[in-house]
Amino acid sequence: MRILFAGTAAIAVPTLHALSEQFEVGAVLTNPDKMGSRGKTLLPSAVKEEALALGLPVLQPESLRTEGRDLVASYGCDTLVCFAYGKMFGPRFLSLFLGEKLNIHPSLLPLLRGPSPIQGAILNKYGTTGISIQRIAAEMDSGDLLLSEEFALQGDETTQSLTDLVRDKAALLAVEAMRSVGQGTACFVPQKGEPTYTTLITREMALIDWNLRAKDIHALVRTMNPWPKAYTTFGGETLYITSVAGLLKDAGSDPVPPGSEVGTVVSKQKGKGIAITTGEGLLWVDRLQIEKRKEMDWISFLPGNRTFLGTKLG
Repeated sequence: MRILFAGTAAIAVPTLHALSEQFEVGAVLTNPDKMGSRGKTLLPSAVKEEALALGLPVLQPESLRTEGRDLVASYGCDTLVCFAYGKMFGPRFLSLFLGEKLNIHPSLLPLLRGPSPIQGAILNKYGTTGISIQRIAAEMDSGDLLLSEEFALQGDETTQSLTDLVRDKAALLAVEAMRSVGQGTACFVPQKGEPTYTTLITREMALIDWNLRAKDIHALVRTMNPWPKAYTTFGGETLYITSVAGLLKDAGSDPVPPGSEVGTVVSKQKGKGIAITTGEGLLWVDRLQIEKRKEMDWISFLPGNRTFLGTKLG
């Protein structure tokens, strides 16, 4: 078994490292380097950096058409393992591999198929989520399941913290999966249940509608951390709400004061933060950032923004 590992995002780095320690990784397929934010320097993917540190060949074709397929074929890999690569594989590409063709997906399939399963679990206020290792199929994320792991969500996860958790769990699950493949004991089962789907996260999705329930906005803020950050407006400027206090189950448990308009900053409280009215209950916010300024905790934010208490946001 000689593996081609396909991955780009940082979430896949521990999995590449773990597989390279236990199995033969013949090459690593990752996306081409991207231009940095200042447009002067090309930046490698996190997976490329790890592959080079491990001394593994790195393949970065612009596409997986004939030249890209020929390049991959030249490394003689019979097994494909994909995790957050960022491109779809066509049948001609998949035909290069005589062994298993596996994808690691951070949800309990068939739930949350598509590009944003980690964000989807938080935004949809799930109590549990997980990781699935599936056989790659023609329809996105529809392949038979080899392994899955379920774990509980506490209600304070952000996209960043849940990504970190999945990153470490996926590496262990991938090693287990490849051992079963190598030993000939791998058992695949069809996905069961009605599938749900996710879409790419956009900045427009991060705009806060204060008419929503506090629970919904609590989930939105955590989903949009670290990018693109949930936002509203304050004094004609964009204001990012980067962190909320407490657990999802408690969001909105404090009632809105009578006569208060939604989106109004009504109070502050030590240990909780700043209270903002919503369509159902108060939302407690503890970190904020005015655009082009640094992020602050609420205690540091208020002295420089003395009109904030009592303001209607949005």
